[in-house]
Amino acid sequence: MFKKTLLAALVSGVMISGVQAAEIQPNGYLFGNVGQSDADASKLGQGMDAAADYLAWEAGLDVGSSKFDEKDTAFKVGAGIQLNSHIAVEFQYLDLGELTYKAQGVDSVVGTTGSMKATSGTDGFGANLVGSLPFDRFKLFGKVGYHKLKTEVKASASVTAPGFGSVRASASDDTTEWVTSYGVGASYAFTPTVELVGEYERYRDVADEYDVDFASVGLRYNF
Repeated sequence: MFKKTLLAALVSGVMISGVQAAEIQPNGYLFGNVGQSDADASKLGQGMDAAADYLAWEAGLDVGSSKFDEKDTAFKVGAGIQLNSHIAVEFQYLDLGELTYKAQGVDSVVGTTGSMKATSGTDGFGANLVGSLPFDRFKLFGKVGYHKLKTEVKASASVTAPGFGSVRASASDDTTEWVTSYGVGASYAFTPTVELVGEYERYRDVADEYDVDFASVGLRYNF
């Protein structure tokens, strides 16, 4: 009887150890998110207005209208390693979309017109440390990240005078910066392998100029 009891205890111990080992075994996952980026770049917009006003003055134009769009479609794709039920590490490619500035001016006397356009697009690679709090099918999580992001700026201006044609000039430049981020989100598991994810992230000091908020939804595939 004692031997049977001891054998049963050993078998139970092995089974429990096996379950615990399975719970802490690292698992991989793939993810893809799409959403909207929203840059806090009002100072940059004011600088572009000042540049447009100067160009209008140089061309003898009246100051016209301008528009600065700080929102755009953004997306990210990547892979992660779930170290245990609470901690994961992610690696991702990220495209935060573009900021777009447009301005127009006109000389109402002779009909000369001018326009200016500038865009600033950011993308790059990075990694996140993710902390999760699972509730059955639901999961809440927070993350911090570090990313190497390249921002490319393109600008062009043109002046068109009746009878004289158009004059156009353009320029471009880029900068690469290491950017920190943080975010929060939640997921719902349709199956053990497929989850619906919604999250909000903030990327700080993009191009050493402005913060960008990124709200997105996506899918995660666990394997």
